[in-house]
Amino acid sequence: MSAPTVDRQGAAPPVQVLPWPLRILAAIGRLLLRIRRFGRRQWRRLAHLTERIGRSPAVAAPIAALSVAVVGLAIIALPIAGAWWGGVEPPGPLSQAAAVTGSVWVMAYGVPVRLLGVDYSLLPWGLVLVPALLGHQAGRWLVRVIRPRRIVTILAAWLIAVGLGTFFVAAVSVVADIPAVQTSARRAVIAATLVGAISIGSGIWRSSDIVRALFARIPELVVVTVRASSIAIAALVGFASLLLLVAVASSFGEIANLMASLSPTFFDAVVVAILSVAFVPTMVIWSMSYLLGAGIGFGPDVLFSPFVSAVAPTSLPAFPPLAALPETSAPLVWAFPALTVLAGGLAGLSVSRFAAREGPLVRLCIGLLAALLASGVVFVLLFAGSGSLGDGRLGQVGPDPSLGALLAGAALTVGALPTSVLRAKRRARRLRSVDAEVANG
Repeated sequence: MSAPTVDRQGAAPPVQVLPWPLRILAAIGRLLLRIRRFGRRQWRRLAHLTERIGRSPAVAAPIAALSVAVVGLAIIALPIAGAWWGGVEPPGPLSQAAAVTGSVWVMAYGVPVRLLGVDYSLLPWGLVLVPALLGHQAGRWLVRVIRPRRIVTILAAWLIAVGLGTFFVAAVSVVADIPAVQTSARRAVIAATLVGAISIGSGIWRSSDIVRALFARIPELVVVTVRASSIAIAALVGFASLLLLVAVASSFGEIANLMASLSPTFFDAVVVAILSVAFVPTMVIWSMSYLLGAGIGFGPDVLFSPFVSAVAPTSLPAFPPLAALPETSAPLVWAFPALTVLAGGLAGLSVSRFAAREGPLVRLCIGLLAALLASGVVFVLLFAGSGSLGDGRLGQVGPDPSLGALLAGAALTVGALPTSVLRAKRRARRLRSVDAEVANG
């Protein structure tokens, strides 16, 4: 009996064994692929860990504070370096230039400076815009980076950024303290804390829905009062700015002649121009005091006031913006109190519109509170616009804050009370159906 035959037509072909050199190369390739996959996994873990660390307030807040300090110092250093090495006077040592730069940067936070033993507390408040804008952008950047989900995270980032920013300003104030230029470290701590807290906080409020939700819980009457007082202050600032513009336009020739008499170099002219622009907010405050009737004092003997017919001849510092101060009083200045009353009337109209559901007595109280709050803000502004420009007669320059606040409070109250009790109905916003909105889109 013969053995059965097997049909090999459908059988699989025999497995071919690679030569040993190719097997070694294939093993090396598989090893390299495994190493590559392992490296990618570790890189993703490292990137995720780095992102988590970068989102931590303990890392992002110091970076924000350091960026505000470095960029602010660089902005202040550019014009100072140009005037230092391109001015009329021969340049001093580099260490002295660095000390002056640091002191001016500290002064940009609202800190008085002492030059050659003389205090200068009348500050160019335009310089405060540099750290304020940088702090605002830093606050917005913090919210985008840390992406907070709780108010505790936002509060921690805000406190760390403000604290480190204050530390940097105080450290620069101490390090840059030389006999020629000095700033107070104690005042630097107070001023830097206020500027940093407000500027960084405004940036966080602008970008964080959590913070805005907290502010949305404020009672409506408080919001109406603050809004009305803000409208009154904005109206006063607007009227004062127009008055300053008219004064500068009418005395532009004197300003140009005074600038030419200084015979500055190009870099000195740039520094004087920057300093003049930085003093614009201070001049607006002076214009507001002039508008209110409180006037602008230069020592105990000289007063620029709309209710004084003429100003005694007096020598002022050779600073171009001071040439815009009026020497005589025009007849139209007696209408200035009406502008303050008008500002109060605008505040009262705001109360009557946004508190229309309240009774007349409640709106009357809101209008009175708004006028008092606005007068308090006027006191703060006029206080910030007063100080010293030197010694002797220039030891006290600027408006009288108490008198200005009293005049503002009286005029704003006269304007706000009648208009706050007017009957005003808020227009109901029409609700549109979803189908109509989709069709229009």
